[in-house]
Amino acid sequence: MQKIVISQLFLLLTLLSGRVMENEIGINIGVNSTQNESSFNLKNPTIGVTYQDNRYMVMPRVDLEYTNVKSDYAKSLLKGSVNAVYEYENRTYTIPYALIGLGYEYVNGETKDIFESHPFVQAGVGVRVDLEKGYKARVEGKMIQVLANSKEGNEAVLTAGISMPLPYRASIQKRPKVIVKRVKVVRQPRVVVERVKVVSSPNIIYQAPQAPKPKIVYVKNNECSIKIDKPDFDRDGVEDRFDQCPSTPCNFSVDHYGCPIKTTLRINFKTNSAKIEGYSINKIDKFANFLLKNRGSFVKIVGHTDSRGSAKHNMKLSLARANSVRRALLARGVSRLRLSTEGKGESQPIAPNTTSEGRAMNRRIEAILSYPNGRRKR
Repeated sequence: MQKIVISQLFLLLTLLSGRVMENEIGINIGVNSTQNESSFNLKNPTIGVTYQDNRYMVMPRVDLEYTNVKSDYAKSLLKGSVNAVYEYENRTYTIPYALIGLGYEYVNGETKDIFESHPFVQAGVGVRVDLEKGYKARVEGKMIQVLANSKEGNEAVLTAGISMPLPYRASIQKRPKVIVKRVKVVRQPRVVVERVKVVSSPNIIYQAPQAPKPKIVYVKNNECSIKIDKPDFDRDGVEDRFDQCPSTPCNFSVDHYGCPIKTTLRINFKTNSAKIEGYSINKIDKFANFLLKNRGSFVKIVGHTDSRGSAKHNMKLSLARANSVRRALLARGVSRLRLSTEGKGESQPIAPNTTSEGRAMNRRIEAILSYPNGRRKR
């Protein structure tokens, strides 16, 4: 029985690996304690797999667990559950999280009124540590309450494991899927033209009717300029049916998936200073809120200066300013694992340095986003 269940777990792992985007699958091992009214006895080995969708603030997760029960009341347990996971993003290398879920427990070799198959609710806490290339290590503890009569006890589970991002198939990224709908073609009635005798009359100029102009479909406010004459909710120039990030703010440039890849933060600094002035804090707040609501991206903060001063000094100054922005984002809860910095000095101007207006444009902070786990998906 145990071998069959383990083989089914790995079959589920294989099937889920066909999915794409910001999802992950994990495997964990641990111990389980049953009948915990008096004390915990973590003696029953357990193994399981998890599948988690990371596109949302509260992330859905599906768990499948097998437990070998060392008891006279049952032989083994097979549990399936659906959970909601919330991670507390912070400035350390570990991310704490909490979960709550509902599931069903099948008991092999059950004992009537003592240890039977029943639905259950569970809650737990854990700690996630981000490793390289999207891999994550986890330690997690859960309490399970069986929804049955008072004789049924509860369970405690302690597990440790590792999760990995699901493979992303490049062939799916090459071009968006075009959805073709069948429409019923209504034939136009046949027009019969009869010959008539033309009577001489004053010249009449006939003008053919003009075809109506295409209607621009748009449902958001006028915050952004219109770029295409097709449905485009966030006005980023990517049609809604192809847009994988349908709520991109106006000040971001996007890729052909409609996902934000770059923005310029007009952060003001005093001359030869890396201190963020008070009137720029609102821009930091808005950008931090955007990052916390849109997980799954890495962000490179790039500092730029105008041409005044030496190139060597400007390179150091631009990096110091980028690090100031990074520290401000960390203080607002963005994970340090998502942020990196770089200084470009005066090497990449976007306007002439011969005028005060041009120099002001060149003194800027750029944020470049990348998506190691693939693009977001609606």
